[in-house]
Amino acid sequence: MTAKPVVEASADGQSFTITVGAWSGTYPVDALPRQLKFYRQLRDRKNGAYAQHYQPTVEALEEFARRKA
Repeated sequence: MTAKPVVEASADGQSFTITVGAWSGTYPVDALPRQLKFYRQLRDRKNGAYAQHYQPTVEALEEFARRKA
């Protein structure tokens, strides 16, 4: 079972961190659309062969984007 992705804003709201298991990456908030595009492309490559791995991250980023709106 793959760890569920978590997306959290920094205390100052200027960045967000994606955490999946032991891996994490921190990005400025204005990079959110770019990160969503990146993970959607990973999910959709090879006719969705990797969707099971990347769809949870896409969903976590989309939920974070809704909370930020």
